[in-house]
Amino acid sequence: MTKTLLTLAAASLALFVIADSASAAQGHIRARGANGVAAAGSHNGNSYIRGRGHTTNADGSTTAASGGAYRLNNGATGVRGSTTTVNPDGSASHQGGFGTQGPRGSAESTGSATRNADGTYSGSRSTDVEAANGNGYAGSTTYDSSTGVSHNGSCHDATGATIACPSR
Repeated sequence: MTKTLLTLAAASLALFVIADSASAAQGHIRARGANGVAAAGSHNGNSYIRGRGHTTNADGSTTAASGGAYRLNNGATGVRGSTTTVNPDGSASHQGGFGTQGPRGSAESTGSATRNADGTYSGSRSTDVEAANGNGYAGSTTYDSSTGVSHNGSCHDATGATIACPSR
């Protein structure tokens, strides 16, 4: 998963460098291939790129992947990516995540889920958020079809000291 997100992030950043050098130009492009589609655009200093595709693997499984990234004219950036593989026996796995940062703070989250051939499933997600003032949240949630859900999370201030999380 980390390798997928790092690859997506590196490709997206490279495209942003190219897009930024032509930031005066505005427009959108879209390209289709046999197994996917990609699109990119820029307008008023905001730019994006996204793509998705699928393939049949040698073992008979099918993998679909998608990703995207953006940069706004206020300096905010974000990237997301995910992959899903479905196997001939009915089992499947999914991994995905996102990261974003801007003037108001940053957030990142990664997660995965697995469905076994017998129909049991499990998954997890970890999330970290930090506000511009340094306050933040870190948490993780896991789920297993045989044991249920479990969640752990805490908030901290700019010094790292634990504080009460805001209520809804």
